[in-house]
Amino acid sequence: AGNMASEDRKEVLSKAATTMFDKVSKHIQGELYASTEDYKVLEKMNAITTDKFKELTEQAATINTEMGKLQAESSELIPALDQIDVLETSVEELLNTATLLDDYSKKIEAKYKEVIVARRS
Repeated sequence: AGNMASEDRKEVLSKAATTMFDKVSKHIQGELYASTEDYKVLEKMNAITTDKFKELTEQAATINTEMGKLQAESSELIPALDQIDVLETSVEELLNTATLLDDYSKKIEAKYKEVIVARRS
């Protein structure tokens, strides 16, 4: 009977150990699966980030090219803008001269009328 009890204990312990090892094994497998899934998510995030970075790099290159074109166009416009400034100054001077001539012609006309009126009297 003592031998049988010892055998039963060994069998109970063996089953308990097997159950424990099965559960530990399943737990480790679950941890490995979770780690694998985390790794897959990180891989996907890395791929998306890489694609986005490439897209942003291309956009920056395009913007840089367009800025270069705009700077070149701006440089081409500077002489024309300078000529417009010179022309504007000339027009202002011409307008001032025309105003002076108009004033002077009005004075001459007034004098002429005075002379005509004085001769008739």
